[in-house]
Amino acid sequence: MIAGCLLYAIDYRVWFSLHGYRIEAQSQTLERRLWEVFPKRCLTFWPYLLGDSKAMKEFLERDMPVIVDTHMESFGNFTTKIDWIRAWLKVEWRGNVWCISKEGKMWLYDPGRPTDEEAGRLVWKIPDQESDPQESQPHPQMYGVFTSPIDTEVIASFLEEFRTCKWFEAAQEITWERRAGMNLFFLKLSHNLQKFELYLQREKYSGQDIGTMIDDMYKGLILEGGNHIIDATYEGKILLRKL
Repeated sequence: MIAGCLLYAIDYRVWFSLHGYRIEAQSQTLERRLWEVFPKRCLTFWPYLLGDSKAMKEFLERDMPVIVDTHMESFGNFTTKIDWIRAWLKVEWRGNVWCISKEGKMWLYDPGRPTDEEAGRLVWKIPDQESDPQESQPHPQMYGVFTSPIDTEVIASFLEEFRTCKWFEAAQEITWERRAGMNLFFLKLSHNLQKFELYLQREKYSGQDIGTMIDDMYKGLILEGGNHIIDATYEGKILLRKL
């Protein structure tokens, strides 16, 4: 009887112990972090991992800008793949610089993380919009990775329309805010030693190729030399001033 129980216990441990576990990670940092939160009980009873992997995924994806996927390769053998989320935008907001992914996830920018640098050098500055009722509401505490409270559709639309323009290539930073229900973009441009400031409200130029209009002026001002303000916030016309 005792021998039978012992054999059953040994068989049970062999049958349900984790047979194999592979981690596919983009860096050792990710692999170490995963092991820190890996539920140890799954080592001796692999069926736990079928449920625990979901909690592990949710925790890691809140803690770091990553995508985690765990699946069973064969009976008792599992693989977890963990990859960095790629940054799309770099945003200065509420005293910090953040990254935003195309999927709308947001996290603190880390210059040591290669995928954060994929957002490029351009920084979008987003001031609090006091006139916007939504902005007057208190924001939840933000840490780790969370859904971006910034409406990125406006930025995406701006990029789609203007990113191929010559003047956009010279942009060093862009400030976006809402004024009187319209989107105001303020760009600082640099060409060699020349400096430009561009104010743009797309809604004032319905049906006009405002990007090309500004491009023609910008190219002419480069030949002219000096520093300039290009003010495209007036209905159907663009004003030029010395900076």
